[in-house]
Amino acid sequence: MKIQLALDLLDRQQALAVVREAGAQVDIIEVGTSLLKCCGTAIVNEIRAICPNKPLFLDMKIIDGPEREATLMAHCRPEYYSMLAVASDTAVRKVLAIAGENQAEVVFDLQSVSNPVQRAVELKALGATLLCVHKNADCGDDPNAAFREFTDIRAATGLPMALAGGISLNSIADIQRQLTPEIVIVGGAILNAADRGQAANAFRKIVSQVQQ
Repeated sequence: MKIQLALDLLDRQQALAVVREAGAQVDIIEVGTSLLKCCGTAIVNEIRAICPNKPLFLDMKIIDGPEREATLMAHCRPEYYSMLAVASDTAVRKVLAIAGENQAEVVFDLQSVSNPVQRAVELKALGATLLCVHKNADCGDDPNAAFREFTDIRAATGLPMALAGGISLNSIADIQRQLTPEIVIVGGAILNAADRGQAANAFRKIVSQVQQ
């Protein structure tokens, strides 16, 4: 299971400081949507300069202008970037085609989809290879209840999946054992820690121990 660090921040210097402190301990570094809006795609190269060997995920949340947005991503060369699952089939096809030409993987974010299982099946038919599900906060700390959508979608599609939403040191071991996602996305539990490097290392140790 890979750990993705979500830089859901509004300040460039703070984001770069987090990368310096915690980037080495995670598998993927995510440039959050708000950070992209604040800093533009120029921050991608700044992050690469700090962690040159870490895959990057740009949370673009593409929904329209598919050719323009996917071409922008081709210029930035992230390993992953996101598209909203509610986008039209035509837009999905265009983005997947451009991503494929540039060896990037599109992560389809299933937020706000009225029938996520049905849409996930449709996305697979269109060529999607990676989906993202967000935690249902009403379900508390029970992974099976909080990520019921995740288990239903994986059963229907068999696709690799990422999980996001309030994941903590207290919950990550159960999530790994019970749900076995390909990617778990961690934000506040690292960003808000007194020692962000130590927090990221704690996540890494737990994941490594469960995998043994």
